Amino acid sequence: METSSAMAPDIQREHWRGSVALKLELHPDEVTTVPPPEPLFVLAPRLGYLPQVAEQALEHFGSVLPPGEDEVWFEYQGVPLKWHIPTGSLFDLLAGGRGGYPWCLTVHFRSYPRDALQPLEGDGVQASYFNSLKEAAYVLTGSSSSVMTLTKASQQELWQNVLEAKDEEFFSNLSKMDLTRPTRSRIPVRVYCREKVFDSFTGWKSVEYASKSVVLDSEDAEDLTPRGVLQRCLGVALDGEAGSGREVVAAGVELESDTNLANVYPHLKNADMWLYLVVRPSSRA
Repeated sequence: METSSAMAPDIQREHWRGSVALKLELHPDEVTTVPPPEPLFVLAPRLGYLPQVAEQALEHFGSVLPPGEDEVWFEYQGVPLKWHIPTGSLFDLLAGGRGGYPWCLTVHFRSYPRDALQPLEGDGVQASYFNSLKEAAYVLTGSSSSVMTLTKASQQELWQNVLEAKDEEFFSNLSKMDLTRPTRSRIPVRVYCREKVFDSFTGWKSVEYASKSVVLDSEDAEDLTPRGVLQRCLGVALDGEAGSGREVVAAGVELESDTNLANVYPHLKNADMWLYLVVRPSSRA
């Protein structure tokens, strides 16, 4: 993914403005009216998180819910969805390339599955985001102090930039933390690999996960490619007979197995400064 410096701001802007069309249906067990409510159609920011649409969902479905405390969670193919994974990466991993659009999810407000999902309380999404940003800061600079020493006001301003997909304001604020000028020759990469159908039988057991600090000045150019990263992290092949039927995607963009990730990272990194690579069965298989 080679791009000119003139194109870079446009790519970044489109990346930040990207969204996933969702069709939300309330679980039948939580419907108290006949007929049931109509589905809710909503655009969810790719760089955001599913709980961001919770307020719209509650406004739409709230009048038909049974008595109880509202605890929103989302389900796909009978499996609770992990809310701390960016929405775009979730879609790419579980439904992208399958032709189904909008992405049809079931929304719940009761019976939160604490055995399957991290608890989501108060500012939990924001806290999870900053924890992820701290980890990225350590990879990029060797220290997470630039994030840890942010004032409450600065944290809130940065988080608001993410919620509103304001990329220019976000990177302007980020520049004060030196994260736009990394002092180490490394980039943070997260990998999610799905080999099988994702459903109530396989669930999250069908997904492998790894995070890696990719060294940019490695003597072996292979280390900077999806092929090299996946082989080292998960032992997953992308080429040859062993790798047939797989594709790798970043921010909805399919990458060649020999793509230089150093060229991809500046344009397609997430708002938490991680580059998310998704490996899934090929849509052409």
